Amino acid sequence: MVLANASEDAEQQDRLLADALGLRARAIVLQGAIDTPRLRDLCARQNNVIFVNRRPAEGIIAPYVGVDNYAAGYAVGQYFAKRGYHDCVAIHGPKTYSGSTERLEGFIAGLGKSGAIQLVESAYTMEGGYEHGRRLLEEPGKKRAIFCGNDMIAYGVHRAALEKNLRVPDDVVLMGFDDNRLNDWLAPWLSTVSVPAFDFGPAISDLIEERPKEPSSRNILLPFQIKLRGSA
Repeated sequence: MVLANASEDAEQQDRLLADALGLRARAIVLQGAIDTPRLRDLCARQNNVIFVNRRPAEGIIAPYVGVDNYAAGYAVGQYFAKRGYHDCVAIHGPKTYSGSTERLEGFIAGLGKSGAIQLVESAYTMEGGYEHGRRLLEEPGKKRAIFCGNDMIAYGVHRAALEKNLRVPDDVVLMGFDDNRLNDWLAPWLSTVSVPAFDFGPAISDLIEERPKEPSSRNILLPFQIKLRGSA
């Protein structure tokens, strides 16, 4: 097994794909792939590419392993609506990523017309959450209900809230996504959408073992659940 990180750099991803071809890899597993001409050419010529977390771009036929991001976002929106949260905010990931867009669209649909919603695009980082949190929480006396694109963003928003002497969930409601393993140690208070991280490996392994002769668009959607803790 060879592991490599493209760091969301399309040129670096293309170089790594060329390396994988040189190694005659049995399977190429892409966690969060970037759509490039080289990737499209590779998928058109070979049937050993598996997409994880981020669906293949339109026109690419390849298997996918992940959660139903739309359904997960919808479930959060429904929860916010049932709780009667108003002044809702979605701090979502870059819209160039399919998972970010599906998650956001599901949340908007689930929330319906139950409350005003503000959309903020952010990097999936604590720093991004912190900077957006500082701006969003400037207005005193206004309770916000914030759905964060991942737990890292939620950590940043939480710090911004603490610096403004705001209490979670009394003054700010927070919902994350992923259920980062750090939560048990650093954020046991964070309500989040839990994704079964340890189920990805076996699902990917099953796809590698199948080795279809023709290109396959099989999807393996893993279950998710909303874990309610203290922040929402």
